Amino acid sequence: MRIALFVALVGTPALAEAPYDAFMGDIGGCFEAADGLDAGRACIGTGAGACFTGAPDGGTTVGMMFCLLAERDAWDRLLNAEYAHARAAGQRMDDADRADFPDTAHRAEQVRDAQRAWIAFRDANCAMEYGAWGAGSMRQIAGADCQMRMTAERTLELRLYWQTLEGS
Repeated sequence: MRIALFVALVGTPALAEAPYDAFMGDIGGCFEAADGLDAGRACIGTGAGACFTGAPDGGTTVGMMFCLLAERDAWDRLLNAEYAHARAAGQRMDDADRADFPDTAHRAEQVRDAQRAWIAFRDANCAMEYGAWGAGSMRQIAGADCQMRMTAERTLELRLYWQTLEGS
């Protein structure tokens, strides 16, 4: 029951809408300007942090959860773009290698399979973090923070993957 409540609460993008989205504008710019993993990691939490202090209820438990979910959604949009880049880069390499190295020409499928497994892992891991707090209200913040952090980290990983494939 707790996991179902967590998924219902944290898995609903509509919950993290304005005014919380208004604080997420710089995440995309920060991510685009970031050169490398460490610089990208410096972007994680910036939108939620601004939301905590700027949103009318940003300092409340529910407000903090919504701020974190809004940042999670911002990272999820970036993740989807990076996933598309990773699949496309893998497919280009697969196409180039298929004639001579057919056994290794499965990168695009591997990206898809890894992403599906990662989603299941993220959801289970964040349900575990949510559950660690029992019936306490901190579970809402912990679960949303886990979703945001893991989504942001995965976005950075996918970018690094496709840049590596392309020799960037």
